[in-house]
Amino acid sequence: MSDTQRIDWLSLRAERNGAGVSTDRVVRFAAPLAALLVGLLIRYLAVLVTRTEQAPEAALRALCMWDCDWYIYIAERGYNPFPNVPGMIDHGNWAFFPVLPLLVGLATRVLPFLPTVIVGSLISLAASTWAVFAAWPLFDGNRRAYLLFAVLVLSGPFSFYFSTVLSEAMFFSLTVGVLAALKRGNVLLAGILAAALSATRIVGVFIVFAIVFDAYRRHRQAGGTPARFPRAVLENSDLLLAIVLAPLGLFCYMAFLHLWIGDALAFSHVQRAWAREIDDPLYYLWSALNHFPDPGSQDWFMPDQWLAFALVGGLVLTAVLFAQRRLGEAVFSTVALVLPLFTGVASMIRFVAALAPLYLLVARLLSRHPLLLVGGVLALLYLDYSVTIVWLGGYVALI
Repeated sequence: MSDTQRIDWLSLRAERNGAGVSTDRVVRFAAPLAALLVGLLIRYLAVLVTRTEQAPEAALRALCMWDCDWYIYIAERGYNPFPNVPGMIDHGNWAFFPVLPLLVGLATRVLPFLPTVIVGSLISLAASTWAVFAAWPLFDGNRRAYLLFAVLVLSGPFSFYFSTVLSEAMFFSLTVGVLAALKRGNVLLAGILAAALSATRIVGVFIVFAIVFDAYRRHRQAGGTPARFPRAVLENSDLLLAIVLAPLGLFCYMAFLHLWIGDALAFSHVQRAWAREIDDPLYYLWSALNHFPDPGSQDWFMPDQWLAFALVGGLVLTAVLFAQRRLGEAVFSTVALVLPLFTGVASMIRFVAALAPLYLLVARLLSRHPLLLVGGVLALLYLDYSVTIVWLGGYVALI
């Protein structure tokens, strides 16, 4: 090959690489924005079908159901000093962790001309969209998986959770942030985001497993031995600080509750008001699976069964994560599903819907073949509409 030919070939490769970088940028930013817009239109259509209101503001209000009212109350008035909430059931609101209502409360003070439900919904939409942007490095350049992930999050069957004042969007986005920071080797940022995650939901504290397993993987890749790992952790100040920071959000909330009402574990004790008592998790799962509809009922399955199916499906996906040796994500997801089961299957669909590692896994699996990608996108868009209709109808399994 002549020098001229070699230069021409190198120039052609550079042009192709440049085109690839340009395409990556388009996909990275266009896919989430398109998925966000399509999802908003689909859910707005679902509201138009089930409600008489037509204004976009009314649509956001219609999606605000169940726990959404609790978060709005906390954002506007704070935590109860005693269990007496006018217009709501007679117990305190300490079960709802502070990151989301704190952000919404601060934003409403900056934007006092907007209703709290609008501000909170915009924050949730912004958080879930940011989560998709932040997840780009987690796909290692797999554009199809990233596209499917964007659709799954922003216009998929559970995207209505990410469109209103619920903690799912914040929990999801902070989880993605931790995983993306670890992917880039920024363990200190991962620790800071983990602290915020542990103040969003109690199971957020277990993201520390992802930090530790990622450190262990890097330690082994560098030639370190298992016996040397504890010493390596102690010698890495950033890693040690990240591990210490991870539960800080939970500890801060516990300290606040202790000073506010004298019970640092009020978020756990108040669960009794929702009839959630600690018992055998296998008993709860088996009872839910065997709770069949009465003869002659038009329901295929009872709400408890749907909740149990969601748990089983989530655990199957965590098993795949284990098989793929994504140990940090697998352990975090497993604990996040099993720990709530000790008080029953209630809200299990929401718990599964908020687990970012499962979304990342499903997007990778469905992107392996173009037909799966196309079929997956169409199915997700249809489910966005149909499940939103069910949510608007007040189906208790989605609470």
